[in-house]
Amino acid sequence: MGAARQLGQDRRWPAIRWQTPSLFIAIVTLVAVTGAVLSDAPRWPFKAVPSEPQPATVVPFDPELSPDATPLPGPMSSPPTGRWMVQNTAVSAVLVDISCAEASHCIAVGAAGVIVSTSDAGNTWSTGRSGTTHALAGVSCPSPTVCYAVSNFGELLKTADAGLTWSISALRNRTPFAIACATTADCVTADGYETHDGGGSWQQRSRLGAINVACPVSSRCYAVRNQLDHGVIVGRSGDGWTLRTVTPYFLNAVACTSVNTCVAVGGGESGSNILTTGDGQSWTVRQHAAIRQTLFDVGCATGDTCFVVDGTANVLTTTNQGQTWAWQSTGLVGSLYAISCPASDSCFAVGGGPPTTGGGLVAHYQSAMTR
Repeated sequence: MGAARQLGQDRRWPAIRWQTPSLFIAIVTLVAVTGAVLSDAPRWPFKAVPSEPQPATVVPFDPELSPDATPLPGPMSSPPTGRWMVQNTAVSAVLVDISCAEASHCIAVGAAGVIVSTSDAGNTWSTGRSGTTHALAGVSCPSPTVCYAVSNFGELLKTADAGLTWSISALRNRTPFAIACATTADCVTADGYETHDGGGSWQQRSRLGAINVACPVSSRCYAVRNQLDHGVIVGRSGDGWTLRTVTPYFLNAVACTSVNTCVAVGGGESGSNILTTGDGQSWTVRQHAAIRQTLFDVGCATGDTCFVVDGTANVLTTTNQGQTWAWQSTGLVGSLYAISCPASDSCFAVGGGPPTTGGGLVAHYQSAMTR
């Protein structure tokens, strides 16, 4: 897009005078997008995790705001004080998602059905028997012992012993992509399947076609997806899903620290994108950079402090509720694709090691006051 503008920047185009038709087209486009969002038409979501590690050199995040972003007062955010350390999982497969019920208990999943778990804050990791060789795309742990995982082949996995053994059930839809469990009994997949009896039965309550979903409580969920070259956020209050916002930038993940406080991130061909909400209804574009840098996942240690991973070894951080963001170097070598923050002073990120060694990578962040 930038190249196209550069090639044509010396041309003198006549002024556009048809303001009313332009506005009409914009309204029609918005109506069409909204209709498609709320319809039951099939979707085409994607899980934005690359098959190959990203370059170690990160593209600097552009602090210039998009035209529709809210002006941000005050100084730029400073990275939180703390340290990232690599933890040894001894797995040869790339890890693509992680969920931590508390600071001591986490489960990570990845390629070839690999599952690793820790019950001592990552000091040691154990490999679980998933029962599948399909890549696992998402995991959610509503308690230290009960966790759910999904593959993109319609498999739903559950453990009741902190990840040592798993049971498997199957869905007709083969692309769950992600799962969010508010309680040990209540879970929602990104493609709209739900259980309210602890996985005993699953019903597709809606055709979400989402990429990622977050449920801070069982009655409130948020999902992100991409369609018609737009990013879409939908929310559920009770039984029904409603449109919350449409953004011209792709979205890949959403995380919430309360019923109404959430952060959504994304990017790709359209550029890098971060949105926040404080009421669950209106979403503000906090940062947008017109560069092809994908933001894969977001985790929030508190309502103020969040971390975003982008497939490199660095993280994007905020300490002021997402108003401003700054890069933080982890000092690691590899690619980080997902993150979970179970405590105000602790986060775990997972991904893949450098090409020379490969395998799964787990990095643990601890704030300065706990070291």
